[in-house]
Amino acid sequence: MIESMCKNMQELKQLVASNRKKRAFQHYELNKVHGKCGSFTDKEYKQVKIYQKSNYSKRKKHVYTGYWREYTQKYTVNQLKLINKV
Repeated sequence: MIESMCKNMQELKQLVASNRKKRAFQHYELNKVHGKCGSFTDKEYKQVKIYQKSNYSKRKKHVYTGYWREYTQKYTVNQLKLINKV
């Protein structure tokens, strides 16, 4: 498409310069209508979801389930006395 519009390097440079000016003018018009970009308000900031790095697996590990299974058992007083002696 550019080949059909430009026949030499000078025309290409002029085309690029004019496109940049058009794009800059469009940005200028948008800023004039909507105002410059600003920071988020508190309400907008709370709507943004921020994810942290997570390279661990998402399932419950052995430590959460099977590792502590022994400590949920009920011991009698005699059994606890034997454990303390050892």
